[in-house]
Amino acid sequence: MTETSLHTDLPCIGMHQLPNRVILAPMAGVTDRPFRQRCRELGAGLVVSEMVTSDKRLWNTVKSRTRMNHAGEPGPRAVQIAGGDAEMLAEAAALNAEMGAEIIDINMGCPAKKVCNKAAGSALMRDERLVGEILDAVVRAVDIPVTLKMRTGWCDDTRNALIIARMAESAGIQALSIHGRTRQQKYTGEAEYDTIAAVKAAVSIPIFANGDIDSGEKARHVLDYTGADA
Repeated sequence: MTETSLHTDLPCIGMHQLPNRVILAPMAGVTDRPFRQRCRELGAGLVVSEMVTSDKRLWNTVKSRTRMNHAGEPGPRAVQIAGGDAEMLAEAAALNAEMGAEIIDINMGCPAKKVCNKAAGSALMRDERLVGEILDAVVRAVDIPVTLKMRTGWCDDTRNALIIARMAESAGIQALSIHGRTRQQKYTGEAEYDTIAAVKAAVSIPIFANGDIDSGEKARHVLDYTGADA
């Protein structure tokens, strides 16, 4: 595919052009392979696997092996990895690429206590130095696009999504998904989209808006309000 053959109004992740602007977010315990396949049939432009731990010592469980099975799925196959160690995340990215992943997504958005207690998921947003190490290590480890999922920050006093978005762009991250809540909010209250709009205005990589989008009408409103790519 050449650059001139791409439709400029549809988002691209690396050289993977999405057929539309609707993406199925990765959700542990929800977005298994049958669910992803059904969402593809219903028109999702991209689907993302359930979160996979970066600790390969835990990959021998039935749950992990099932989550990492993408047989028969159309591309691009996007796999989300989670962890708090740059070297382990880089290795996990490379191994998943060998197993057929075409896009690697780094989880910095999960608010679950068991994830954050291991300094992973949205807890990473408290340590910008570590965030930079992780982004650089994972991007260097693979020759496929790497994306990032994050929140607006850890809490209301530390909304640093804009800082991390600029770090991500500099590191070579190919697209950025932002949930319009802090980790402190978890899933309470209402998602806000002003932070997403600010990030979209500040960086040139594709931005995907996330949070409380439960209808076609809401999706259109959020796209128009934020200027997000999907």
